[in-house]
Amino acid sequence: MYKLLFSICCLLFSAALTAQPEAEAALAEQYFIDKEYDSALELYEKLYKKETKDLYVMRIMSCYEGNRKFADAILFMDKAIKKQPDKVIYPVMKAALMEKNGDIEPAELLYQEIMTKKLRQESDFAQTGSYLYKLGKLEMAEAFYLEGRRKLKNDELFADELAAIYDVQGLAGKATREYLKEYYFHRESYENMSLAIINMTGNGKKSDTEIETVLLEETDKSPGDLGIRQILFEYYVLIKNFQEAFIQVKSIDKFFGEAGERVFKFAETLRNNKQYELSNKAYNYIIENKEGTPYYKNAFLEKAVTGEIKAFEAVPVDVVAIQEAVKSYGELINQFGKEGYFDAIYRRANLQVFFLNELDEPLKELREVTKETSNLRTQQRDNWAKAKLLIADILVMQKDYNNAKLIYTELAEAFKDRQTGALAKFRLAQMAYYRGEFEMSQGLLSAIKDNTSNDISNDAIQLSLKIIDNTGLDSTTNALAMFAAAELLVYQRLYEPAMRVMDSLAYMYPTHSLTDEIYWAKANIYLKKNEIPKALELLDKILEKNKEDIYGDDALYTKARLYDYNMKDTETALKYYLEFLTAYPGSLFSVEVRKRIRMLRKEG
Repeated sequence: MYKLLFSICCLLFSAALTAQPEAEAALAEQYFIDKEYDSALELYEKLYKKETKDLYVMRIMSCYEGNRKFADAILFMDKAIKKQPDKVIYPVMKAALMEKNGDIEPAELLYQEIMTKKLRQESDFAQTGSYLYKLGKLEMAEAFYLEGRRKLKNDELFADELAAIYDVQGLAGKATREYLKEYYFHRESYENMSLAIINMTGNGKKSDTEIETVLLEETDKSPGDLGIRQILFEYYVLIKNFQEAFIQVKSIDKFFGEAGERVFKFAETLRNNKQYELSNKAYNYIIENKEGTPYYKNAFLEKAVTGEIKAFEAVPVDVVAIQEAVKSYGELINQFGKEGYFDAIYRRANLQVFFLNELDEPLKELREVTKETSNLRTQQRDNWAKAKLLIADILVMQKDYNNAKLIYTELAEAFKDRQTGALAKFRLAQMAYYRGEFEMSQGLLSAIKDNTSNDISNDAIQLSLKIIDNTGLDSTTNALAMFAAAELLVYQRLYEPAMRVMDSLAYMYPTHSLTDEIYWAKANIYLKKNEIPKALELLDKILEKNKEDIYGDDALYTKARLYDYNMKDTETALKYYLEFLTAYPGSLFSVEVRKRIRMLRKEG
């Protein structure tokens, strides 16, 4: 029993002895954090007498420094060096203290002595260089690392450390060389190394040129090194030198016998950066060189999509780009047949109908697509419905209203719970509107505009409001009927007759609420005809007389885009974009306007 009690007491006493230094160390650290250096120093010196930890040495030195007692700190470091002469970092710490105490020349001599005589192993140079780097003594840290290379006869040592020093100093070329040394020595470091080089770009033209020079030299030395080639390619992408990036990505694809994946992805990057012509060159490279690969067929499709995006970004819509897209879709269909390429058939037809006013050929092709009506799967039924809807649109353009109405009605009933059904019902409402049957149009619109899950609901709301605003109790519907008839002519691409009707309407009802609608409709006709000055004149009328009405934000946004994309007048475009954000902060266009402002400012 007594033996057991004695053992327990011994254990408790031992635990207490162990806990005491830990508690003192924690308290000392707290004093240090709170900058109570005298209290911290007293405890750390007590702890250091019991145990020679590097942390205690660092803290004691820092406490002296915190109290500006550099001479005392130097004396302490002398004792620490004497006590542990094998600690190579201690003399370096002493030299740094001597500098702070104003003993510059002796400190320099000590650094030199340490570097040339004291340090022997790689770890010695690594430790001292790291300490000097943290002190901000970059040139001294560089000297230690380079001496380590010389003494240890290994030119690849400390590449990562030297690269970091050169990077901080803004010596991008030297940093790049060191990062590449690290890559050559440790191939598994590729991702970190490439990221480090890429992160240095954009810090100025001089730095970018230095990086490019080194990468080109290394590529010439090692053309078979995929890692270096990839970095050069990524570098050109980052600095937006897309032409050089295209040359590099093609070279990589050819040299390493790739299947075109890298070029295909780069084509998408080019498109996202609005480099449409170069994007299609990349797709053409795949079409010409990669038959039989997974990217061959997709290149045809994506090339056409690029043409579409290019066309619709322009103001007015770029008809030449539309024609190129139509041609690209045609190449795809001719090359691979119609089976499985409904999207290409539909998109080509849509472009022909609404932007090239070519009706007969797409109508014939769409009728062939919709001949099969039985045993269609869900996706096929959706495609069939889309094609039928476009057929009906063409029939409206051809003034075959009865057959168009039959198709719209069929689709509205068969697909009443789907987007196609809502769109078909909207087309019926639109037809009724065009014919002056406003009550019927409103009845059809009411079922659509309340269903916010349908993308078409906003269009339904706008048309409904147009009817309400212009068929009040105190007025007849004659003016709106004339305007609706003019809109039908616009839909049918009969621009001159439409303009005559609108001019007559403006003459007969000079103060009617439709004035801004007329200005907006005519402005869009002039845009389609590429008569920019006339379009701008009408946009200005909206902004002068009807700025607060429904087309105010449309007018200013269109005006800004005309100066931006059509006239290439960045300064004026920026002025109107900024004015737009002030005048219409809640507009649906605000997000795009902010994006464009950022891009123009960056480019400028």
